[in-house]
Amino acid sequence: MEENYLKAAREILNCVGGETNIVSAAHCATRLRLVLKDDSKIDLDALERIDLVKGNFNNGGQFQIILGTGIVNKVYAEFIKIAHITEMTKEELKQQAAKKMNPVQKLLKTLADVFVPILPALVASGLLMGINNILTAQGMFIPGKSLVEAVPAIKDFAEMVNLFSNAGFTFLPVLIGFSAAKIFGATPILGAVIGAIMIHPDLMNGYGYGQALLDGTVPYWHMFGLSVAKVGYQGTVLPVIASSFCLAVIEKRLRKVVPAMLDNIVTPLLSVLLAGALTFLFIGPVMRGVGDVMTNGVMWLFFDLGAVGGLIYGVTYPLLVITGMHHSLVTAETQILANIGTLGGSPTFAVVAAANCAQGAAALAVMCRSKNDPKMRSMASASGISSMLGITEPAIFGVNLKLRYPFYGALIGGGVGAAYATIMHVLSVSQGPCGVIGVICIRPDCMAQFMVSMAVAIASAFAATMMLGKVLGQKEGEGKAGKPAPAAEEKPAAGIETEPGCIYAPVEGKAIPHTEIQDPTFAAGVVGEGVGIIPVKGEVVAPFDGQISMFFDTKHAIGLVSDDGVEILIHVGVNTVELNGKYFTPLKQSGDKVKAGDRLLEFDMDGIRGAGYDLTTAVLVPAPNHVELVKTGEVKQLDKILTTS
Repeated sequence: MEENYLKAAREILNCVGGETNIVSAAHCATRLRLVLKDDSKIDLDALERIDLVKGNFNNGGQFQIILGTGIVNKVYAEFIKIAHITEMTKEELKQQAAKKMNPVQKLLKTLADVFVPILPALVASGLLMGINNILTAQGMFIPGKSLVEAVPAIKDFAEMVNLFSNAGFTFLPVLIGFSAAKIFGATPILGAVIGAIMIHPDLMNGYGYGQALLDGTVPYWHMFGLSVAKVGYQGTVLPVIASSFCLAVIEKRLRKVVPAMLDNIVTPLLSVLLAGALTFLFIGPVMRGVGDVMTNGVMWLFFDLGAVGGLIYGVTYPLLVITGMHHSLVTAETQILANIGTLGGSPTFAVVAAANCAQGAAALAVMCRSKNDPKMRSMASASGISSMLGITEPAIFGVNLKLRYPFYGALIGGGVGAAYATIMHVLSVSQGPCGVIGVICIRPDCMAQFMVSMAVAIASAFAATMMLGKVLGQKEGEGKAGKPAPAAEEKPAAGIETEPGCIYAPVEGKAIPHTEIQDPTFAAGVVGEGVGIIPVKGEVVAPFDGQISMFFDTKHAIGLVSDDGVEILIHVGVNTVELNGKYFTPLKQSGDKVKAGDRLLEFDMDGIRGAGYDLTTAVLVPAPNHVELVKTGEVKQLDKILTTS
């Protein structure tokens, strides 16, 4: 078998342009991660024909080759030998990958990094706004009346929901300040303080700034011969990001020159004082103008270009998803929603939802065409439904990009649906899941047209994908899309002794199908099928009697094999490989024999969550095993969750 790993390593090296094209390499639990000098030298067709390769994608300057647990580390060991490169950590690889980005890519990545951690707060606020819409919209259920008017007893409840929904946007600069300061290397809580200063109630509310300029009633501070506008930054995004960057620069330099005994007093004082002063003198006014230009540009795209603008946005969005840069669009969306009283709503939500539903429809078309390929049929159906709910990565990476023509069909359908939504002026009043269920975030008078837009996108994408499939002559089960999964050395024959074919929960929490894990590789079943568990306790125990085949150096993932030969991967969290072992405490090591219930690993849930990572723990069984999920919802350790055959 060692010869197979060496052979695969040599073939991969040839497919990525040879030794001279390699900048650096690392691996996580499932993927070989490469930074290359020239991505155009990659031979994708040849790469996908390699037996051990299960898939690939390019993201954030890294070319990632999916090999699977228990394989990637062995291929990697051979790869670095023949490529004559030194072993590198994942964090070092990310730094190398960032060097390949141009300034625009770095800017977009920075914006994405700032907003990703606070997205849950924005989504929660958005869904609460949707509930408020249902309660207060005139004529939605009762002609001429809202639910609140028809049922006065729920009036106070509606007011409470409205307050909860507004909080995230009212104090958004505080959230952004905290996240941005962390990204830029400043003390996060000082970033939150800068955000709070920018919306202090003693300042004139930023929403009234435009009218105050016209009326000549803007208040000013007069100091040292300067007149500084005493105006808040409600409804803005870019000013607090720029101010947090300024804070980080000041704080880092002060840390180098302030004596250690005074550092905890002098550095925070001067950092906040200088960054706050620069915010109101220069940074805020300039970035307010930049934000207004950006917002006006998006509004021009939709309201002046109309259907053409919507089509452009709808076709471009999935392309940004491939690169991971789509999160940066939250900047414009957030600023538009923060000024909803003036703008009436955001036109981008419906367009993105149409693009997402189109990806799902294309995957479902693949399902209909995959009559002779049960594995592709299963993957396409699950990922198609996931896309309809707003999670597109499984469909994009697991199905549509693999076959190419479904992705083209999805672009067509997404563009058509987006154009229709733009023509009909479908506006949202909050953020939320960009799929069919996102109707709750739409302005009540636009809800019907939102659903029509989704139907147009789905029908167009499905039809286009079916037609392109026939025209291009591609059939699932043939060529690179239908490449059979590599055979395991030995097919598992049974489960644990007490109940053959069973795998028990290694963590306590809420079990979900693997297709719902927020990682495209896991969700698409590329590594294997199984279950995700959202943990409520930071402990992993053995799910059967067996042996630890591998305890990863980064401590976040464990490979095990049962006494009867069932192999599994337990992967704690999504992208937690980037923590490089921080917050994880191994209690066993590779090669140890274990009994069901033996404690294997402890992890700091608060630390991992605070670092911005999803804690969902994947329990996956590699192909070609048949896996059935027997329990979802609340599970305790050693509850039966999977059966294999």
